[in-house]
Amino acid sequence: MSDEAQTKTVVLLPDEVVAVADLKPHPRNYQKHPEDEIEHLRESLREYGMFRNIVVARDNTILAGHGVTQAAALEGVTEITVKRVDLDPSDPDAIKLVVLDNEIGHLAERDDRLLTELLRYVNEEASAGLLGTGFDEMMLANLLMVTRPTHEIADHAEAAAWVGMPEWTGEAPRVELRLYFDTEEQRNELVEQLSVNIARPSGSNGVMVAWWPPRGRDDARNVMFEG
Repeated sequence: MSDEAQTKTVVLLPDEVVAVADLKPHPRNYQKHPEDEIEHLRESLREYGMFRNIVVARDNTILAGHGVTQAAALEGVTEITVKRVDLDPSDPDAIKLVVLDNEIGHLAERDDRLLTELLRYVNEEASAGLLGTGFDEMMLANLLMVTRPTHEIADHAEAAAWVGMPEWTGEAPRVELRLYFDTEEQRNELVEQLSVNIARPSGSNGVMVAWWPPRGRDDARNVMFEG
C-alpha cells in the first residue's frame, strides 16, 4: 500500500471563538503544567496576547494548548480563538495531535551557547526580565556553567556575575547519583570495587550514602555521615 493511500486527511474547520469555560482537557493528556510553567505562560499572555493556536476536537476537548488554556483562564480570559479538527477526542489521529503538541519539540537541535546569550540580553533589557521565557536567573547560570569552558566561566560565582545575580556566597549545589540494587550482595560488591566509605545516616530507612571523591572521616564536610 502506498504512503498516499495510508494517509488520512484531517479536516481543519474555520477558526472559531469559544468560551474558555467550554474547553475540556483531554482525559488522556499525560503532560502536567506546574505552577512555575503556568506563571511563565501567563506573563507571555500579558505581553503578547494569545498568539499560540489552541486545537480542539468536535466536542471542545483540547488536543493542543492545554497549558496556554489554563494560563488564559487564570488571566481572566473568557473567550478564545480555537482551531477545530473534525475528529472525536478518542480518534487515534486526535490522540496523535496530543502527543505531537507535547513531544515534537524534543527533536529540535538547540545551540545552548547561543541561547545563553539571548537569555542574558532578555534578562538585561526586557521589562519583565526572564519571566515568560521558561527560564529564571538560576537556570540561566546553571546552563552557562555547562556551555562554557573553565577559562571562560570558572565557577558558580562567575556564572552568577555573568547573569547579573548577587555574588555567589555558598558552595555549588550537591550533585547526587542514586543506585538501586536487587540484592544487598550486589550493593556490597560495588562498594568494595569503589573502595569508598559508606555510611547509613540515622532515619535513612536503609539508604546508604558516600562522597566521591572519597572523604575521610575527619573531613568537616563529612558530618552528614554522623548520627
